[in-house]
This record gives sequence, structure tokens and C-alpha cells, in this order.
Amino acid sequence: MVASSFALLGTLALVGSAAATYTPGSTTIKLQARDLGLKNGDGSVNIPGLLAETERLSRKFERNRMNQVYYAQTMKDPVARQKRGTMPLSLPDPENAVWTGRVSVGSPAQTFSIFFDSGSSDFTLASTACTTSCGTKKRYDTAASSSAVKTTKQVRTSFVDGTSSIGVVYTDTVTAGGSTATGQDIVAATSLSSTVSGLASDGRMGLSYPSLSSAGSSSLMFTLAAQGQYVTNPYFSIRLSYTGRSEITFGGSNRARIAGTPRWYNVTPAPNGIRTYWQMGLSAPMISGKLAAPVATHILDSGTTLIIAPPSAAAAFWSNVPGAESYSDEFWTYPCASPPDLAFGFERAYATKWAVAESSFNLGYLQEAPDRCVGAVIGSDLGLGSSWLLGDAFMTNVYVMHDVVANRIGLSLAR
Repeated sequence: MVASSFALLGTLALVGSAAATYTPGSTTIKLQARDLGLKNGDGSVNIPGLLAETERLSRKFERNRMNQVYYAQTMKDPVARQKRGTMPLSLPDPENAVWTGRVSVGSPAQTFSIFFDSGSSDFTLASTACTTSCGTKKRYDTAASSSAVKTTKQVRTSFVDGTSSIGVVYTDTVTAGGSTATGQDIVAATSLSSTVSGLASDGRMGLSYPSLSSAGSSSLMFTLAAQGQYVTNPYFSIRLSYTGRSEITFGGSNRARIAGTPRWYNVTPAPNGIRTYWQMGLSAPMISGKLAAPVATHILDSGTTLIIAPPSAAAAFWSNVPGAESYSDEFWTYPCASPPDLAFGFERAYATKWAVAESSFNLGYLQEAPDRCVGAVIGSDLGLGSSWLLGDAFMTNVYVMHDVVANRIGLSLAR
């Protein structure tokens, strides 16, 4: 099955750290896949669904850019940081790839189905103060939690449909898979745009750097590490799969999901020196072992299904794919019978190639031309400069470890 056609929905089991293959002391959440229809039942590609995905990503990364500006400004002025008032809210639009699991919040615990997104940083829930605009989402009841503390921070964002989302930042106890952080920032949404109210989870847990947070908040693994947990293994690991092997592990990894020895890469900061995304510089796609596009920074993001490149870089890539044809400004097709031999190399270590399986790369055939398939490399300007975005089409092929102390990314082939 094609990676872009699915989401992970969390009717899940918690796996104890006593299992022999897990890092001692780590905790893991198992995930389950669900088809969201980017690929039609007959195996053809759903072009409107793909267009909606690129539109959603444009909004997500616009919010991230605004958050980066706020963060850079307030890092220079601690007083201003404490006074941050109206900021963009990062609760996602309806997703085409949602990786969710059970997370408990508060005292006593309230349990939610949460989307884990390595391409953002806020933890956002619908609150009991949100009425009709939050739909059927389970509400976070701050009054029922003895550990909830309201802060002075508020976030707000406007959507193209004319509605807005508003939230107040609380701190509370958060437990994910047995890993517990106290005083974790949570955006308790009091109003949700109609654009996001249909999201198939109760909220989003961002896993990236604080600079992407609308409230300047640390995401969960950063909080756990700051509180002295997982000193030996201050990282979380993600395995995305559509064969029942998907999971996220806090404080270590699962050797049963790793094939070979992990290769570690440094997280590349933004030009201003601030770390933002889980990204690697001096990287490039390769076709049949040869560079297929200019060298650039590549971002790992579990919050999208696709591989997104700037339009010029995507055009350069597809010019190296035999038989490729432009379908639109964003999408290209290739002969279904002759998929490209695609891999990525990071930080100029191109001898180590991370391959993308044909099943991950193929988004489906064209109904009007069944011998032509749409490829997962899309051209779209997300405001990321020359950077590429590697979503599930890449991440389902690898096991990824994210070290929040050493600021590095570990990759291995996935089992």
C-alpha cells in the first residue's frame, strides 16, 4: 500500500520497557494505520486530496515561520517573552497523514487521542470552554485537574474560511506511554476554526524545537530531558509503518525495529543559528546513485505524507527521472513499470544512501492513463527557501531517533 493513502489512528497498546528489545527505562506507544483515501479504491491517485494536502502544508509552515520570528525576537528580550500575548495557534488542519496515540493529561488523568507531529512544537487540546466549534473532540477540563495552572499566554490564528482559533496556555502533568513530565505547556483551545474541527484526533503534540512553538514552549521530550529524565538516552524514536509496526518510543529505541547500526547526523540550525526543525544540511536526492537535484537542507516531518521540494528543485529532480512528464505545476508522473531508483544522502555522506521503496514513492496511477503513476516528490513553495520536506513517503523506510541534548538525528534501515 502507498504511504500517502493512510493515517495512524490510536486504538493502541502501551508497551512496557521490560521487553528485551527496548532500551531499559524507555516507554513506547504502539500505533495503528487507517486509510484516509489519498489513493482511490481502484488504485488510482486522488488528485484533489493531494492538492488539499499541499494547501494544508502551506498554512502549517506559514504558522511555523511566524513562530520563528516571534522566538528570535523574544530570545533577545526575556521580558518581552514573558509578555507574549496574541500568537499563532498550531492546532492542525484536517490531515491526510495523522499519527496518533493515547496521551494522559492532568491529575487525575484525562486521556486523549493525540497526533504526534515532528514538524511542529505546540501541544494543543480542545478545552471545555470550547462549545460547538470543537465538534466531537474530547475536551480538556482544566478545572478538573489539580495540577493545571493557567498562564498569561494566549494564542490566536485566523483561517482562510474567515473563522479563528483561540487558546489559553496552561501548564499541567502530561504522560505519554509511561513517560511523565510536570509543568508541560498545553494550549487549551477555547475556539476552533471550522477548518480544524473535523480533525480525526483530539489534538496535536508537536515534537520539534521551541522556536516553532507559538508560545515559546518546549515539546515533551525537551521537557523530560530538562527535568533530568533519560539522561543516558535523551531522545525519542519513531517508526512509521503500514504493517502493524508503527510506534513512538520516549527515552530510547526498539532494537527489533532497527536493521543495522544507526548513522547519526547533526541537526542543522537556521541561518540565524537557532535550531528549528529536525533537519540535515548539505543533503540531496539521488537517482541510481547520482545526485538528482541541488544540495540543500532536508527536514524530517511526520506531519505530512509527501516529499516536498521547492518548485525549481522538484523540476530538476524530475528532469533526471527517465520518462517523467509534468502533470501540473506541482505533480509529475512516470511510467508505472519503470519507477526511479530513489535514495537520499545527508550531510554530504552520499556513500550512505537511504532508499525510498517504490510502494512509498507511488501515489497511484492516473485514471486517464493507467500506465502513468504520480510520484511522491511534489513541487511547492512552503516558504522554506531551498529546503526539502521529507514526510511519510521517506520516513516509512527508516527508523528515526531524535536526540534533544546532542542535537542529532539517528537513522537506520527499518524492520
